[in-house]
Amino acid sequence: MDDALNSIVEFILSTSENSIPADVLEKSRDLIIDTLGCAIGGRVSRACAASRSYPALPTPEGSGAVIGEAGDYPVEIAAFWNSAASRYLDFNDLYPPIGHPSDMIGALVAASKPTRASGRRILAANAIAYEVFARLSETVLARRSMSLDYGYGICIGASAGLCHLYGLDRAATEAAIAMAATSGIQLRANRAGQLSDYKSVQTAVSAKDAVFFTLLARAGLTGPSAPFSGRHGIMELLDGKAAPLDIDSFDSWKIFGACLKYWPTTYNTQASVWAALKLRDIVSWEEIDKVTLFTSRFLHHESASEPAKWDPKTRETADHSLPYIFSRAMQHGTMNVGSYEPEAIADPQVRVLMNRLKVIVDEEIDAQWPARIGLRLEAVTKDGAVHRVESFDPLGHERNPMSAEDISRKFTTLVAPYLGADLACKALEIAWRMDELKSFNDVLKALVPQAA
Repeated sequence: MDDALNSIVEFILSTSENSIPADVLEKSRDLIIDTLGCAIGGRVSRACAASRSYPALPTPEGSGAVIGEAGDYPVEIAAFWNSAASRYLDFNDLYPPIGHPSDMIGALVAASKPTRASGRRILAANAIAYEVFARLSETVLARRSMSLDYGYGICIGASAGLCHLYGLDRAATEAAIAMAATSGIQLRANRAGQLSDYKSVQTAVSAKDAVFFTLLARAGLTGPSAPFSGRHGIMELLDGKAAPLDIDSFDSWKIFGACLKYWPTTYNTQASVWAALKLRDIVSWEEIDKVTLFTSRFLHHESASEPAKWDPKTRETADHSLPYIFSRAMQHGTMNVGSYEPEAIADPQVRVLMNRLKVIVDEEIDAQWPARIGLRLEAVTKDGAVHRVESFDPLGHERNPMSAEDISRKFTTLVAPYLGADLACKALEIAWRMDELKSFNDVLKALVPQAA
């Protein structure tokens, strides 16, 4: 077995609910609450509706839990639906430099029902999943951030958490992680050009696959012996020859590096919203003649380097468009779910300001990324005055965390339209106590409308 596989398996098997520090479990809880809110908010999307039309008959045995409803479905399909819903709004977390590890939570929630998991066990499984994802994000994904999609880390990390939930032994755990590591590669083509519905569900496929690989391993199917460092493994794909994959040891907790989003925009553009609000306090958008945004190379590449980002036609493109996000925030003083309605995206006034923007890679900012995320701007008004603004480490960043009140406000804003304000508040109160619950299903039942 290769060293990376052995390290991951050993971490999964040696970690228990009682061995995880309290602050790690609290961070895991915050991430789960945030993701449940995002999932409820994203249920109404066209992409989720299309995904839900996939034929999956209710099944009484080994049934999976779907966030926001009482039905029982195959676990892998429930995982797909959950993660598709939580991802759709692009309001869930980020682990710098790349990836939204909360996409794994949909798989863990789906499996919570057949495994009869307690709240604390879900928190532990989620912490395990995050630790595995973080190490892959920093090695495999960061090295090919412009070509490989982070679904690779989602598939492996979710499999790690699922192995804990299902209580797999060493042989089955090795097999599940090896299958995920061998079969979980995804391309970033889903994030290029005018983005499609698939952009919002691609990692939901990874979550579904993680369940599938875990259950195959549980049934006795074996996996490759060296998926990372062996012949034709991931290192050979990255470097052209087999070599060890050097992941960090599991002697510290990386879950604290996961950043929550205050605004429903891709994470690297969060700072642009805050910068727009600062500039808005100084001048009106009508006074602006031109604005130059100085950013990291990654933000420029992802959100301002192709024509589609300067003329977004879909929600999926608009929430990754730095020109649109900055201009919309500057004109309206906020970004919310409604900022991506078709009429908002097509607003000709937004295009007026977008056409006054320029986005440039700043070498100093780029050198600090991803440890420090942000941008600075220079705005010139029509009377020739120059205004400079900068914004770094936006609210939700590890160094600028969202408070419990921030998380609660976001949750109720997303959930109240579905449950009503009173039930949303009741569900939130139960979710904050999930570490005390004998059954995580108590949280899920609170998210189902009373008429269901």
